[in-house]
Parts: sequence; C-alpha cells; structure tokens
Amino acid sequence: MAGRIRRIQKEIADCQRDQSSLIDLQLVEDGNISRFPGPPETPYDGGMFQVDIQLSDTYPFQPPKVKFDTKVYHPNVSSQTGVICLDILKQAWSPVLTISSTLLSVQSLLCTPEPNDPQDAQVASQYLNNHPAFEETARFWTECYAKPNPGDRLHPDSKPLSSHRNNISQHASSNNHYQSHQSPAFVAAPTPEPVLSKEELAKRRKVQELVDMGFEADRARTFLIRANWQTEVALEDLLNQ
Repeated sequence: MAGRIRRIQKEIADCQRDQSSLIDLQLVEDGNISRFPGPPETPYDGGMFQVDIQLSDTYPFQPPKVKFDTKVYHPNVSSQTGVICLDILKQAWSPVLTISSTLLSVQSLLCTPEPNDPQDAQVASQYLNNHPAFEETARFWTECYAKPNPGDRLHPDSKPLSSHRNNISQHASSNNHYQSHQSPAFVAAPTPEPVLSKEELAKRRKVQELVDMGFEADRARTFLIRANWQTEVALEDLLNQ
C-alpha cells in the first residue's frame, strides 16, 4: 500500500513539474478529475472536456477506470455514460503506464477515433458511412456541452497557446494530498448572434418542429443530422428509441 501511494504521489509530482501543459489534473475525495482542451483541427476544437479517473487498490497492476464526464460524440465513447473503449484501459494495460500516459491516450483518441472497435456502434456507423454528418453532430455536441468559461485557466483566450496547441501533456493543479473541493462549472460565454444562412434557418425550423412535439433540442438535431435532415425519418427513429 505504501509503495502504491508513493508511486501515485510521484506521478502527480512529475506532472506538477510540467508548467507548459494543457491538461489539468485535480484530486478530489473520491477520485481524480482531469480536464483538457479539444485537439485542434477536430470537431472537438474549442471545447473543454472533463474525465473522471478512478484508481483501484490494485493500481498500477490493473488499469484505472476512466470515463468522460463531458458529453462527447465519438465512436469510442458512450453517448449515454461516457465510458471509453481504449485498449490500454483493458487488455493492453501495463504497469509501466501512468496516469499521465493514460490521459495522453484519451486525448489522442479524440484525434484518431477507432470506428472498427467502437463503444457506440451508431456513432461509429455514421463516422464510417456519413462522415460529414458525424463531424456536424460532433461539433454541435462540443458547442452544447463542452464550451469553457472565458475565465477558465485552460480557456484558449486565457493565455497564448501557439507554442502549446500540439503539446499534449498534463498539469496537476493541486498538492500531493487528496483534498476535497468542488469542480468548477463550465458556463458558455455570451457571443453575438451569428447571421444565419437560409440553410441553417431551415434546419433550425426542423429542430423546432421536433421540439414542439416534446423532444429535447439536442436529440432532435442529432437525429435530424443522422437522417440527412429528413424530418419524417428522424421522427420515426426518435419514436423507436
């Protein structure tokens, strides 16, 4: 037990020495919370994603349990629970891996999905068969669920990121003791209302039609995208869920 604690503390200390990182690790009473920005040139760019990390008593001989707390539209992440399908979290785990390397792999997964080994089969099918619709939905989910507060330390506008955007690393923002504190909420910053094209206005009207029938706006838009914006098809799929 003492050796396990020393190892965890060393991993955290190693992370603390990396002052240029873009991944923020916080220690809380019942586990660890990590946040990182969505990788550039992906549908997740501009979002801030939070994952929950649970270390069992058998760590590092067994992998940590990691899941997304932020909703993310991705073939290897459950749209409902945030559970991640990643080989190092299962059979490919090795005791030489660390919390830091695990988080790096999770962030890298946003850059390089594995649709042939999916956690969410429906998202994977769309990724393979209708990639533009997948990207549109993933960007929409990022806008809905992952927009950070401008005051957040990791917000893109909070400090220059030009030298760090492609440096996927980890920062531990608390001390080596497990301390209980509340994770900050992410509130989308107010932005000017964009000038909408006729196409986008038509899409919003279709979303509103389904909302008027009692469906949530995000589900309505997601199913409309899957149905190539055919309202009847989207409605049938929603009713069959």
